[in-house]
Amino acid sequence: MKILLLNPINSHVKVAMNKDLAGGMGTLSNFGNSILSKIISLVKKRNVCIPILSYAYLQSIFLQQEHFVEYIENLKNILPKKSYDLILIYGSIVDYKYENSVYKNLKKKFKNSKIGFFGSFPSIRPDLFPSDFVIQGEAESYFLYEFKDIMNIKNLKGIIKVKKFVDMNDLPTPNFNGFPIKKYSYFPAIREKPLLTLQASRGCPCSCAYYCPYGMIQGSKYRTRNASKIIEDIKELIKKYKIKGLQFRDPIFGLDKNQLFQFIELMKKNNIKIKFGIETRLDLLDKEILKKLFEIGLSNINIGIETVDDNIAKINKRKLTEIKHQEEIINYCNKIGIKVSAFYILGFINDTKDNIKRTIEYAIKLNTNVAQFCISCPYPGTGFYNEIKSKGLLLEKDFEKFNSVELVFKHNNLSKKKILKLQQHAFKKYYFRIGYLINFIKWQIKEF
Repeated sequence: MKILLLNPINSHVKVAMNKDLAGGMGTLSNFGNSILSKIISLVKKRNVCIPILSYAYLQSIFLQQEHFVEYIENLKNILPKKSYDLILIYGSIVDYKYENSVYKNLKKKFKNSKIGFFGSFPSIRPDLFPSDFVIQGEAESYFLYEFKDIMNIKNLKGIIKVKKFVDMNDLPTPNFNGFPIKKYSYFPAIREKPLLTLQASRGCPCSCAYYCPYGMIQGSKYRTRNASKIIEDIKELIKKYKIKGLQFRDPIFGLDKNQLFQFIELMKKNNIKIKFGIETRLDLLDKEILKKLFEIGLSNINIGIETVDDNIAKINKRKLTEIKHQEEIINYCNKIGIKVSAFYILGFINDTKDNIKRTIEYAIKLNTNVAQFCISCPYPGTGFYNEIKSKGLLLEKDFEKFNSVELVFKHNNLSKKKILKLQQHAFKKYYFRIGYLINFIKWQIKEF
C-alpha cells in the first residue's frame, strides 16, 4: 500500500505555530501588535520549531508493516504529483480551516484515495473535519493493532473509534525520514542541533483533566516505555540523524521512578552524549535526581507554575507545587546548570489585575531562563470548556481563536483588551530588563 503522511504548512501564518504542543491541539505565538510583542513573536518563530511526533511514529509503523510511505510538508498548498492509497493529515485547533482546504483540494485531485484526519482536535471535534474518515484516539494504536491489512482500507470511513491505548513498548523508534530536520529548534532551552523529539511515557494520572488538553487522546493511564528501549531509540536517532539535542514530549517525565533510574543508569553505561529536555512537575524532583539527570545531559526542564495565588489555583482545580520546594529546586537547577522554562497562565476564573501582576512579579523573582505567559483557554473536550459553555460564557465560536493568546470566554473581572495588555506587559517586563539580560548572558557563557 502507498501511504502519504501529509503535514499542511500554512504559509500565511507569520508567527510561530507548533501543532505538537498543548496536548497536540497546537499553539500560536502571536503576542499582540506592539513593537515589543512583535519582536518576541518573531524570536519564537525563529527559535522554537518541533516536529509532530505522531507522524514519525506512524511512518515507522507503516515501514515495519512493509508499506510504501512518504512524509511531506505541504507548502503553499502544492499538491503531490503522484497518487496514494491512503493519505493522513494531522488536524489542529489553530489551523483546522486551512487543513480542511488542503483536504478538499486533495480529494478533487485524488478521488480514489482514502484521505482522513487524526490528532487531538479531530478526536474531540470530528464534525469539524468533513473527510473520508477521522481517527478518534491514538492513531498509532489503530494502525498497530486494528489496521494491518490492505483489505481493511475499505473500512476507513466515518468516525473510527480507537479501541485501546497503545502499549509504549510496542512502538518502534520514530522514523524522521523526509522531515526537515535542520529547521527544528528548541532554543534557548536547548541550543544543540540537530534536535528531535521522543516519548518515554504517555498519559497523566494527575487530576488535570478539568483543564488540560494532554489527556484528550493519551488519557489518565500512565504508560511507560522500557528504559532499554528508550536508550535504543536515542542511539538510533543519533546514528541516523546525527542529533545533538532531544526534547522528551512526555506530559510528565519521570513519574515512574524505576524507569527513571534505569534510564539514568543505561545512559551512563552506554556513554550516550546528548543534551535533552523534559516536562514534569517540580514536586517529583529532588536534588539527588536532578544531579543524576544533569550528569547524563539534562539541559532544560519545562514546568507549569501558572499562578502565585493558591486560592485562584484551587478555584480553577489546579494543584500548585509548594512554594519553598519550588524555589529550592529552581535555585538548585540554576546552580548546577539546568535551565528552567516556566509557564504561567493569565486570566484564570476570578483572576484580577492585581493577582496577575503579583504572578508577573513572582516570575521576575524566579528569573528562569524562559517564561511563557499564556491566556487561560477552555480547550474543547475539557471540563473547563463544558462548564464555560453551559454557563453561556463563550465569546468565540471560531476554534482557531482557542490558542492561549486570546481570551475566548467572558471573564468576570477582565476584558479581552485588558487581558491582552496584561500579557504584553508580562512579556515586556520580564524580558526587557537588565536582570534577565545578565542571566541570559551567563547561561550562554556556561554553555560554551
